[in-house]
Amino acid sequence: MKTEYLQVSYRFMCPGPGAFQCTFTGLVFVMTREAEVLYRTVLWPDGLLESAGKTPAGMLFDIKCSEGAISQLHLPHCETKEALCFNRFLSVAHITDDDVMSILEPMRITDTHVLVNVPHLSAFGLVWDTIRSFLHMTLPVKGQVLLFLRPPSGVPPILDVLLLQENIPLSEVSVQYEESKHFKVSSECLLTVDQSYNVRCEPQALIDPKSKTFRKGCGPNFHPTFVVSMTTNPERVTLVLQDQHCTEVWKHSLCISRSKAPLAIPNLYLCPLILLDSGLKTLKLDPDRRNNIKRPSSRKTSTGVTLQKRTSLKRKLFHILGELSDDDFDNFKWFLKDESLDGSSSIQQADLENAKRRHVVDLIMNRFKLTKALKFLSSTELQVPTSRDLISPQPVPF
Repeated sequence: MKTEYLQVSYRFMCPGPGAFQCTFTGLVFVMTREAEVLYRTVLWPDGLLESAGKTPAGMLFDIKCSEGAISQLHLPHCETKEALCFNRFLSVAHITDDDVMSILEPMRITDTHVLVNVPHLSAFGLVWDTIRSFLHMTLPVKGQVLLFLRPPSGVPPILDVLLLQENIPLSEVSVQYEESKHFKVSSECLLTVDQSYNVRCEPQALIDPKSKTFRKGCGPNFHPTFVVSMTTNPERVTLVLQDQHCTEVWKHSLCISRSKAPLAIPNLYLCPLILLDSGLKTLKLDPDRRNNIKRPSSRKTSTGVTLQKRTSLKRKLFHILGELSDDDFDNFKWFLKDESLDGSSSIQQADLENAKRRHVVDLIMNRFKLTKALKFLSSTELQVPTSRDLISPQPVPF
């Protein structure tokens, strides 16, 4: 698998028939059987939309799965109940790999999703009818306010404030702010397209621009709507979003920590990847497991290698193997028997044939020793890059 720059891709295994929701994007897949679902966002083809009199109403998702496994999609929208009274202007664009677009009428529109049957898989996305939506553009949409604290640089804090519609996934935005700290605050609000907004800050700060007109956007770039530059180093900040009539739309108080807390997964302690028969599979450790993985201490042995590092590496390998299904574990051992590093001989097939996970960890550590095992952990067969490939460990029944 090739990881593209700032490109997020998603993957999970649906265990059987039913409706399952992706916790990252809000997409719901109605499955007819067990299958793996792969998808990512792609750019909207402007020429096709303009010629059809359509405009994007959400992200465009390129979906891959075995044919016939997905019978229906539920795409999240950002319309209010009032706007849904005019739901004839909301539909689904289906764009094939050779750039042929068809417009699918929804089977049903709920308070949160647009339901559509799946003829065959390619790219799907919500669109507005340009003329009809123009007639109802005074109605607000469900929006969100996202806050990112820039990393410390010896100056007072700087906050990036983004105004977006609610159906833009946080995962698509945060990848562009990977070195910033995202504040997990209540973000819901109502925003009106082409209406001007401004931000007030307590204590006083420099805010650029003074006001900004809200536009619907679906990427690929998510630039700050406002930049709030503090003139002091306060522990607590209160932000207020107002519309052009000085009506309060959103308000929140937050504590600003100057410690760097990157949103991205930066190293092998958080996001190991293993090469399986189907390619690179990301294993996303939950927060509790992340906290239990300790970094090596500074206490060293006479050989200059820390005992804690060896223990940490064994624990890390054991956690990686523990995330694999039995079939994936067998595939991993199949690759492992052909692996060698810096002249080390490979592990014999007889040693691996009936080996359990703990035994395989010992085989790796004993065969490659500590320094080579560290190299092995970051080699082609066991990669640990700063990946943008996200996997939902358990699809949520919908």
